[in-house]
Amino acid sequence: MTDIYPADKGREEAKGRFIAGEECWSNVGGYRMRYLRLKARRGSGAPPLLLVHGLLGYSFSWRHNLEALAEDREVFAIDLLGIGFSDRPPRDRICYSLRASAERLLDWMVEIGLRNADVVGTSHGGGVVMMMAALDRERGTGLIGRLVLVASINPWSRAGLRRTRVLGHPLGAMMFRAIVPIFGIFSVARGLMIERMYGDPRKITQETRDGYDAAIRLKGTVDYSLGVVRHWHRDLGELELVIAAIGEIPALLIWGSKDTAVPVSSSRKLKDKFKNSELQIFDGVGHLPYEESPQEFNRAVKDFLTRQPQVADRNGKSLAAEEDHPS
Repeated sequence: MTDIYPADKGREEAKGRFIAGEECWSNVGGYRMRYLRLKARRGSGAPPLLLVHGLLGYSFSWRHNLEALAEDREVFAIDLLGIGFSDRPPRDRICYSLRASAERLLDWMVEIGLRNADVVGTSHGGGVVMMMAALDRERGTGLIGRLVLVASINPWSRAGLRRTRVLGHPLGAMMFRAIVPIFGIFSVARGLMIERMYGDPRKITQETRDGYDAAIRLKGTVDYSLGVVRHWHRDLGELELVIAAIGEIPALLIWGSKDTAVPVSSSRKLKDKFKNSELQIFDGVGHLPYEESPQEFNRAVKDFLTRQPQVADRNGKSLAAEEDHPS
């Protein structure tokens, strides 16, 4: 494994401020992937829960949710390779497409023995999660259970398509790399992510700024962001094709009514693709409902996972029933 963090004396101190549960590391494709693991505070037999963050987020994004969600189930919150405090592979050595990211996470789940997990994915992470579910169904590996999609990217959202097309072009990427040193990655990231993501910007705390800055400041953030955007349009096209394969999976969709990043209008079209789905819209909330309205978010997720029966496999057999009555 390769440690490619930049030399930053304050990195460990900053990182330590934002850890909940146990900090763990796995070798994923020759690089270290960081994740937080919280054991259930009481045994209920509930499946484990995996949390997958958005484009410039990391496990810190779930700071208001981890303890509540770990009340009766084991919870895993990852830092995807290239962002957070996971390793930052050189941009010519890794692919950040939805499929490549999903394959890495499925391999990681196999490695640590994480099976039949319910999965929460937000924004870009929602796209990763849907791709994971499709690949899991294709392979018949039984790694993915129910889905919670939070303001997920989807083929029916038109917001930001022009910007991603520009940044995904080599010339646009070159211009972006030239701009970042002038304005600073903090200003660029805050303008694109934090300031626009809240329905009520007054709810943005200094802890929020510090937490995102601690990871964004690391070398490689620009490479990761451009690596994701490079595949954006092809990823959305592929996602539209694979969603049909996961339509039987129970899914909860959560959106904020003031989401300008992935407009709520697209949520209804995404919901229609799932035969057993629910859509909850949080009034006055932006793109990050788990941060802006955490108590409402935690209740919605826990209620859905408590009420909703376990997912059926692609042959229509209940995985829960299969485990209770092994052949």
